[in-house]
This record gives sequence, C-alpha cells and structure tokens, in this order.
Amino acid sequence: MKYPYIIIDNDQNSARTIQIALEDHNDYICTGIAKNEQEALDLILERKPRLVFLEPEVPGVQSSKTQYNLLSELSKYMTNLPEFIIMTKTTEYAIEGIRNSVLDYILKPLSKSDLIKTLLRFEKDFDEVMDNTLCFKSYGDYRFVNIDEVLYLKADNNTTDFMMSSGNKVEAFKTLKHFQNLLPDHFVRIHNSYIINTKYVSRIHFGKAKCAIKNTSDMIPFSKSYKTNVEEIKDTLAKNSFLYV
Repeated sequence: MKYPYIIIDNDQNSARTIQIALEDHNDYICTGIAKNEQEALDLILERKPRLVFLEPEVPGVQSSKTQYNLLSELSKYMTNLPEFIIMTKTTEYAIEGIRNSVLDYILKPLSKSDLIKTLLRFEKDFDEVMDNTLCFKSYGDYRFVNIDEVLYLKADNNTTDFMMSSGNKVEAFKTLKHFQNLLPDHFVRIHNSYIINTKYVSRIHFGKAKCAIKNTSDMIPFSKSYKTNVEEIKDTLAKNSFLYV
C-alpha cells in the first residue's frame, strides 16, 4: 500500500463514490472519513495520508464552512502537507484552491473518469515524495517520530507499542491490526502480537521460531500462521546480501 487517503465530506454518497472508484486500485486505501473540520484535523495528523479529498463546505471550527482553513491549521503541525483534491458543486473556491496549490478541483457529481485521471497525474508527479514521520496524538499532545527508527511493533491489548532504535517505547492507542496495512512494505507481520521492521533483522532462527533485531537483545517470536512472511523476509535479505556462504 503506497497511498493512504482520507475523505472529508458529510455527503455519504460522494464518499462512497470515491471509495468505489478506487477499490480496484490496490495501492490506494481509505484510512478514514471525516464529516467536519475538527474530525479532519485529528484524522490527518494521526494517520498522515498521502491524499485528502476535501469538500470545502463541511462544517468548520471558526466558521460555518471549513473552506481552506484546514490547510492553514495543518501547516502549524506538518512540514509536508498531503495533496488535496477539492470536490464540490461550485467553482466558488477554485481561485483560492489555486493559491493553496491543491492537486485538482473536481465538480460534483463526481465521475470515476475524473477521479482516475487525477490519481494518474498524482502518481506521475508525486510518486517519489514520501514523508517518513509518524504522528502520535494523545489528548492534544502530538509526538513525531521517524519511521526509520522503529525496530518493531508489539501488541498490548488494544494499544500498540512502537519500539525505537534509541531504546524508547512509544505507545499508540490503536490495535496492531490498524497499522498492518498503513506502514511501508518493509514492515512485516510475523506474529499476532508483532510487526517487525525487516531492515533491522540480523538473524532468523527457524528452529526456535525467532528473529533477532539489531540494536536490541530482544528475540521476536514468529508463529506458524506467519511463517510464509518470514520465509519471504529470509529470501529478500539473502538475495540482497553481499556474500552468501
């Protein structure tokens, strides 16, 4: 999964149209739908989408319509904003959309053809752009960490612990399953309770069914149901090794 996206619209039919148009495109996954500006702000900061489909007439925080206030608010917390696709019934917000450098401006009713064309242009122009920052939000407290510093994820009931290369632990108030399809491809699930960053794997012991992780003495267990994933990790690491003896 390369392109998580979020929909901001209080019209269920419009939101569903977008999801249906993108359901055959496996690189895209909807990670949330917000119906107003406050919900949208929380969702974007938490899930860091690549794309945001925005209806500027959803209820705002400071006014009856959010318009482009959301972009200004996000700029306070994010260095790189997601790409915004405006979708609305009027051209009233088009000029301001140009000033805010939105990716596209689509008039409702939405058509699958227009949506696909926008996605193709996005992939052509922005495919190499990706921010490696994770945002953890808890009661108004925003914490930012580099995803490349995550060694592995460990399930803890309905929360998930992110174990960092520094030795610190960052707690996220979401289940492990929530993160499974949101992380880059080198994060692989090997157990009901663990997702590992394969860039930090230093050893795979199939007899003990455990993986050793660099920068830690922890041995991460893998289960039979995820053994195929571990075999793929082994094959990839062996293929990319300088010397195989």
